[in-house]
Amino acid sequence: MAFKLYNFIFYITMAAFGYFNIYFQDAGLDSFQIGLVNAIPRIFALLLMPFWGFLTDYFHENKKVLLITLIGTLTTVVLFPQTSSFKILMLLMFFYTLFQNPIIPLSDSLLLDYLGDNSNYYGKFRLWGSVGYMASVSFLGYFLETTSSANLFYVYGIVLILSIILLRFLPKSKREIEVLNPGDFKKIFKKRRLLYFLFFVFILQTSMNANYSYFPLYIVAQGGGEFLVGIALTVSSASEILAFFFSDKIIKNNKFSQIIVIISLGFILRWLMLSLFPYNPIILLSQLLHSITFGLFFAVGVDYVDQISGEKFRATGQNIYAGVFMGVSAISGSLIGGKIYQLYGGEKMYFFWSIISAAAGIIYSFYLFNKERELKINAD
Repeated sequence: MAFKLYNFIFYITMAAFGYFNIYFQDAGLDSFQIGLVNAIPRIFALLLMPFWGFLTDYFHENKKVLLITLIGTLTTVVLFPQTSSFKILMLLMFFYTLFQNPIIPLSDSLLLDYLGDNSNYYGKFRLWGSVGYMASVSFLGYFLETTSSANLFYVYGIVLILSIILLRFLPKSKREIEVLNPGDFKKIFKKRRLLYFLFFVFILQTSMNANYSYFPLYIVAQGGGEFLVGIALTVSSASEILAFFFSDKIIKNNKFSQIIVIISLGFILRWLMLSLFPYNPIILLSQLLHSITFGLFFAVGVDYVDQISGEKFRATGQNIYAGVFMGVSAISGSLIGGKIYQLYGGEKMYFFWSIISAAAGIIYSFYLFNKERELKINAD
């Protein structure tokens, strides 16, 4: 129960993060500057991303490292509303990214340690994060629209304090203490299955992170406001709850290659809907596909990476996965998406991502099908 409550509370911060770019826009930044503020700090912060996982796996101090990242994030977010300077905002985003990025993979690693061999049940716990997100995002949007976008950082800070309190009640890892050789960590980078999957994740998540950055601005451009943004995000989070709930059954009853095809089709359809039908009802309808393009995708990825990395390198594997899923792809998504959005607008940007998603899905699916065929031939 402690993990479920922790996820419920912490993921309210992700609802607040969805409004960062509206604050940046209110602070006077243009769309390309917003892309830079989101991307450039991540480049430097991500260099330290594997360090958090290495630190956790080496010393087996997941909760202590997680506490450091939560406190660091809290210290940073309360400084955002004190400035509207482009340079200072970029500096703050560096420290925010440095401390915030490892929180989810470290939390997931702690949960996976608790689940042990039942990692496919991850979604049943993670869905409570989506419930917290869904329960708060619309109210937060209405609150910011009627007050000031700067208030999102104070809400963020309060939720982080609650998360820090709840962290105390999370169970510690059951793993036996075993000091690892630093050279052993190179092994995880030599696993081809992992590298190919991470490259596929990078391509699709580049499109998703561009969406995260510019979807609120896209809705505003169509005549909506923060409240409509909140409604859209509520629809998406409600849909992902179902995906997380059924993810264990989907993983058990389907081949990995089949799930990848479904995920790829979800991305293609979602971006085409936003590109070809830029009307508020269709925009809201497209958010239902978040169940596939995020909920199912993320849960399947956590389980797949956990199987490949194993118990010894669990935190390292999850940090690498999160570094690609939420980090490196966020840089490319913010920069590429920002430039396309600035030059050609939202419709063209989403159409571009539909083509990229189709190409990535076809190539990776063929690779997986060929591997399955080879294994079947060898088995015969």
